[in-house]
Amino acid sequence: MTGRQKRELLILIAVVAIALVAGSIFRSFSGNKAPEATQPTQRPRVAATVNGAEILSGDVDKYYKATLSMLDMEDDEMPAQMRQEVRRTSLAQIIDETLLIKGAEARGISVTGEEVDSFIDSEMKTGFPNEKEFLESLEADVGFNLDDLRKMVRPWIAKEKMLVLLAADLEVTDEEVDAELEAYREMMKDHPGGEVPLPPREEVAAVLLERKAESEYEIWLDMLLAEADIEILDPELRSPEPERGTSVAASEESGEQNHNGHLDTGAHPGETAK
Repeated sequence: MTGRQKRELLILIAVVAIALVAGSIFRSFSGNKAPEATQPTQRPRVAATVNGAEILSGDVDKYYKATLSMLDMEDDEMPAQMRQEVRRTSLAQIIDETLLIKGAEARGISVTGEEVDSFIDSEMKTGFPNEKEFLESLEADVGFNLDDLRKMVRPWIAKEKMLVLLAADLEVTDEEVDAELEAYREMMKDHPGGEVPLPPREEVAAVLLERKAESEYEIWLDMLLAEADIEILDPELRSPEPERGTSVAASEESGEQNHNGHLDTGAHPGETAK
C-alpha cells in the first residue's frame, strides 16, 4: 500500500466511522473548548497554494482532527513530532484531492452535488435517527459541518470515476490470471484446513484489473504532482531537509518525504515546488 493510499484510508475510515459508530469513539472531543470565533475582518490563514488555489489552515486542522478521531486520540496525547507529521499527512491529502478534482475535470469527469449528497445519505446518515442528530454529532465529535463533509466525499467519488475511466483502456490476459491463480495455489497449499478451492477466473481478472487501474491512477496523480506549482506557506508543514551527509535515497526511505511537496513535493523549505 502506497503512502497516498494509506492517507486515503485513514481519512475514509475516520469520516465513515462518524455514521457507523454514531460518534461513540469521538466523544473525547466534545469536552474540549470550542475554538474562538474568527473575527469577521480577519482573513483565514493560508497553509499552502496548489496551482494558485489556496489551502486554508482551518481545512488542514479539520483533516487532522478527523485522523485523531479515527485513532481515538486527543491532541495533547501525541508527541510533538507525531503531531506535526499527522498534520503534514493531512495537508498532503488535501493537495492530492485538489489536484484530483481539477485533473478529473480536465478528463471530462465531474461530481455533482446530488451524487455527493446521495453518498452521504446512503453511507453515513443511516446510523442516526434523524438529520438533526447526524449534524449535531458531526459538529460535536469531529468539528465538521455538512459542507466540510461534502468537500471530503467529493474526491472519493471523483477517484472512483477516474478508476473506471482508466480501467476502460486496460486489459487482463489469460496468462496473468493463470499466474495469479498459481501464486494463490502455492500460498494456500499448506493451509491447516486442507485444500482451499481457487477463486473463479472472472473474480481474479476483476481484481487484477482493479490493481492495474490503481497503478495507472497513481502514475497519473504523480504526474499532476510533478507538474504542479505547490508552495507550502506554513513553515511547520514543510518537510525537514535531510541532515548533512544523508543521501536523498535514505531520506526518502526514512518516511516518504519528498513525495508531493515540501512534505511530499520535493521542494525544500522556502522553495516553490514546480
